[in-house]
This record gives sequence, structure tokens and C-alpha cells, in this order.
Amino acid sequence: MPVPPSTYRLQIRPSFGLRAAAQLCEYLRELGAGAVYLSPILASASGSEHGYDVVDFSRVDDARGGAAGWRALVDAAHGLQLVLDVVPNHTGIADAAENEPWWDVLRLGSGSPYARWFDIDWTRGRVLLPVLGDDFDAARDLSVAADELRHGSHRFPIAPGTTGGSAAQVHDRQHYELVSFRSAEQSYRRFFAVPTLAGLRVEDPAVFDATHREVLRLVRDGVAGLRIDHPDGLADPLGYLSRLRAAVPDAWLTVEKILEPGESLPRSWPVSGTTGYDALAEVSALFVDPSAEAALSDLYRSLTGDQLSFDQHVEAGKRLVATTILRSEVRRLAGLCAGIEQAAEAITELLVAFPVYRSGWPTPPTSYACASSRRPGQSWRRASRTRPTTATRASSRSTRSAATRPGSGRDSMVSTRRRPSASSSRRRA
Repeated sequence: MPVPPSTYRLQIRPSFGLRAAAQLCEYLRELGAGAVYLSPILASASGSEHGYDVVDFSRVDDARGGAAGWRALVDAAHGLQLVLDVVPNHTGIADAAENEPWWDVLRLGSGSPYARWFDIDWTRGRVLLPVLGDDFDAARDLSVAADELRHGSHRFPIAPGTTGGSAAQVHDRQHYELVSFRSAEQSYRRFFAVPTLAGLRVEDPAVFDATHREVLRLVRDGVAGLRIDHPDGLADPLGYLSRLRAAVPDAWLTVEKILEPGESLPRSWPVSGTTGYDALAEVSALFVDPSAEAALSDLYRSLTGDQLSFDQHVEAGKRLVATTILRSEVRRLAGLCAGIEQAAEAITELLVAFPVYRSGWPTPPTSYACASSRRPGQSWRRASRTRPTTATRASSRSTRSAATRPGSGRDSMVSTRRRPSASSSRRRA
């Protein structure tokens, strides 16, 4: 696919479906757009406006127009390329009944054929589902109906042979455990701190094939480019992108890779470039007058009393994330450090000192030195040379660690940032 001169992003939602997008194509051609860039269109959670919570990877979302709407768009887009947003990292589980693989795992546990899809730490016992409120009472709030365990609007499967007795007793026999939404424990990999988005193991070829079959069909049916959402969450971004490139050798591939100033996209990645956050940061500077920085900084300090420097805010923001919303991920990483005293504290310092948003390489020595300098009197040492057990090594798949994702101060709370309404792409030099 030749690189389009520009892309025009359309947010496909139930109120603006694929047929509506088809009706805009003539206007977009007149506007001079080179490609129509679509938000995710696979079946997502009921009522989802954004589509990044896919629950069924095998079909186009009926609520967004379905197969007929897709055909209408392909027919109307002649002269315009189509670019599709793909979400490989996670799947929506807000309503377990909408997501067949997740439902089956909750029903059958590690014996489910779909267990390989998810990063679940089975060594910790039952899958923890943080859905309970502060005033939960099992006798009052749980019920069994139609072979399902129910809590308010939540529905959960019941394992074969585990019925009988009260709803609370049935719950205690399941492969999952309903816990408080405030729980500091987490037994499955999620998207940042969002428990309704469960991480997928697309490094497994079988999982890749199952979750990409429809995407590859859409490429054969008219999609010329793919925008890959959140590759930083994957266990092996290079392996994933290489497998995808082999499946779509002629497609234009871009990645939503977060790059720090001075950081380059890995040249080994078989893609054309990023989705443009780095370019957007540079272009945005054109609208800021640097000569006003001192006056605005003085005004801010006088109004707020905040005397911290930018670097101090970066450190504070990263530490806040590592010790609050991603604390469970830090604790799980610490659990892999057998025999190391105060491992959680040491990992927290490394995360705060980590210089990039996500790296596929070992932490550089500078990060270790920086972490150590912040705790000069602290000694983190190995208390024994005990090697991790097989079970512990297996659980490491589920700790690829959202905790390592806080980047600079700009990105340390990246999960709360709005997605750009338009996307530009910049080719690698």
C-alpha cells in the first residue's frame, strides 16, 4: 500500500455506523483525504462508544453496521484507502456473558481450552474478579438463576457439578472469586488499571490466529492499512508485528508506540512508523510561545503554591501510579523475586527511575543507579539463592507488567488520556 497523503479518522459507534461513514466518502474525497481511518469495528461490549473493548473477534459489530454496513463502506470508498484500528492486547470482559472465551474460562478454570488466551496466574488460586461494592453481603446480594451466579447486573457461569446450597456456597465452589473493587490483589493481566479489559496472549500462535482471522479477512476485502493499538502491552511486540507482517505483506502498518523525546522506534519492527503522537508533540510546540514560559510559571506558582520542578512532578506522578493503581502489578513482580528483601520497594524505585514508557531490553544501569541514589541508606539484597519454582516461572507470563508502563510525567497517567480524534502518521527515517 502506498503511504496515504493524509488520513481522516472516523469514530465508528452505534450512533454513527459504517453506513454513515459510507455516506461521508464523497465529502472526504473532495476534502483531499487519502484514507479513511476507522476506529475498531469488531464486536465490542454492549453500548461501547469507543470499540476498544472487543468481545468477539470473529465478526464486524452489528451495532456498528455489521457485514452489510461494511460492504456499503467498501463500495463507497473507491479512491479512498481504508485503514483499520486493531486491538491485539486486550478484550472486553465487563459482561462475562458477552465474551465466550472469558465465560468459558470462568466456568471451567484452567481446564478450559481458552485458558491459554489469557495471562492468568493460576498459582494464586481462583481468578479474582473485582466487582463488589463496599456494602456487599453475600446472603443478600448473590443469587442463582438459569444456571448462572448473579450479583446485581453481573452474570457469571457456574462450573459443572457445583450447584446446590445457598448462592454464597455455590460461589465458593467456582473457579473465580468475586472480590471488592478496591482489592489490591490481581490475578489476571489487565489493560493498565482497567479490570474490565483482560490481557490477551497473542504471542501464542493459536490465540493470534483466532483473534486476527476476521481482521485478515477484512484486509483481503479492502482494508489497505492497519493501526496497531497499544503494542507496548504485548509480551513480544517484535514477534507479534513480524507474524502480522507475514500475514499482510503489502499492508501499511503503523503502531501506537509511545516514544520519549530522543527515543527511536526499534528498526527491527516491520512497520512504517508510529501513529503520530511524537509528531503531534513537535507540531503542538508551534502554538506555544516559549518567551511566555517564565511569566506563566510564576503565575502558576503564585496561585497554587506549588514550587516543584518539572522533574519532581515526573517523579511524583510515576511514584503515585506505582504505589496506587498499579500496586498489584508491582506486588506480583515482587513475588517473582524469590529471596530478595523489600523487592516491592526496589521495583518501585526502578519503575520511577525507568527512562522510557516501555522497553524490550533489560533496565539500563543508569536506572538502577538513579533508583539507588534515591534510597542511599537502603540495601536490597538477595537473602538466598533460591531459584524460582516452575509454577512461579509460569506465572511470570501474567506480569509483563503494566507496572513498567508509567513513562515520563507526560505519560505516567497515560491510561486516562483522551485518544486523539485525528491521527497522523510519520514514516521512519
